[in-house]
Amino acid sequence: MLAFLVSCLFLLLKKCWGSSMFILSLVIFLLLGLSSESAFLKVNFFMELDYLALSLVILSFWIIVMCFFSSMKINYSPSKYLFFFTLMILLIFLVLSFTFNNYLLFYISFECSLVPVLFLILGWGYQPERSMAGLYMMFYTIFASLPLLILILSKFHESSLYMYLVNEVSVSGLMNLFLIGAFLVKFPMYIVHLWLPKAHVEAPVAGSMILAGVLLKLGGYGIIRFISLSVNMEYLQLFIIWLSVWGGLLVGISCMSQMDMKALVAYSSVVHMSTCIGALLTMNNWGLQASVFMMVAHGLCSSGLFYLVGLIFNRTGSRSMLINKGLINLMPSLSVWWFFLLAANMAAPPTLNLLGEVMLISSLLNWNNYLSLPIFLLTFFGGAYSIYLFSLSQHGKFMFSKQSFHSGTLLEFLVVFLHWIPLNLLIVCAFVVVCFFSL
Repeated sequence: MLAFLVSCLFLLLKKCWGSSMFILSLVIFLLLGLSSESAFLKVNFFMELDYLALSLVILSFWIIVMCFFSSMKINYSPSKYLFFFTLMILLIFLVLSFTFNNYLLFYISFECSLVPVLFLILGWGYQPERSMAGLYMMFYTIFASLPLLILILSKFHESSLYMYLVNEVSVSGLMNLFLIGAFLVKFPMYIVHLWLPKAHVEAPVAGSMILAGVLLKLGGYGIIRFISLSVNMEYLQLFIIWLSVWGGLLVGISCMSQMDMKALVAYSSVVHMSTCIGALLTMNNWGLQASVFMMVAHGLCSSGLFYLVGLIFNRTGSRSMLINKGLINLMPSLSVWWFFLLAANMAAPPTLNLLGEVMLISSLLNWNNYLSLPIFLLTFFGGAYSIYLFSLSQHGKFMFSKQSFHSGTLLEFLVVFLHWIPLNLLIVCAFVVVCFFSL
């Protein structure tokens, strides 16, 4: 697999953009067609894939290809090969993060994946505030990650670093917070989420798509891999679940006051991930499956929404819903895709989001019935801000200076379609998986 990625990198350096896209598409086909037991996926002693890692690797490839397609304007700029090179380096670090079976190697690749994203924000961001957004992102994540590195080095010096083995190393007390704190910031959890809207607002379209589509999922993947080392964390578990659910509710309410479309989609990511954090911390198999389904569904849905916001920004030069009104009169074909993706964002059938939401809610309520009120309100506001975004942007009186805009090109519709169609096809695969594990 790494040979394919290196060949793509070489072709980009040789300015063969189309050939590298063909190879990336071929890798996606092979990953979809082969099971995780295939020799194709057994890279070496330090790398292996289970179905969780395989699904996130496929998602990484898919989102990166969508980022290439969504950045065609950069294809005419002098810095286009540097941009594509950065994306390929990021993809390599993401694949390494999901395939390493060693705790220390996973930590190194987990942290290295931040560097290409920082380059994307600083190099191709829209506003001067992008330097502050990059600083926020780096300081939040590094500050939370250093205790995890110290913990790994101190606890595993006499033990194996292998992930898939029942390890004799255990972490208790306050050390549990250091163990999963780095991943809670990356997810992100309420209170430590302030870096995410800043990074999204200042990042280019491809940067926002990668952040929402894949990088946030590294936090969930890390929690799944590391939480088996935790013991005696009942009070911390109770605190994090209640804080995540109530925090998600507060962020959902704040979404109703947002006028920046990109900021609203960024805050909606915090809302969706809050229930994932809660379900993972319940430590049962149903919550684990629900979180994986929701992470994949959110990766596709939010990436598509950021792409649509980027299309509007390229045409009008603004992300404000005070300016972008009545878009259904100007771009009716694009408004249909706004409706489809926002319907998926509010977990409408038959999307994978619906299955993920139902399983998340049942997992949390099975853990504690007292969560029913905040979960009900969180679900209500999750639908409310999606309707709010659609109604304010697509309806209303439009400015006559915008009446000459075209509805969209074939490539733009293809990118949105390739975000939406997996959401409706993957629910069939997810249903089969749920039935299989329920037997």
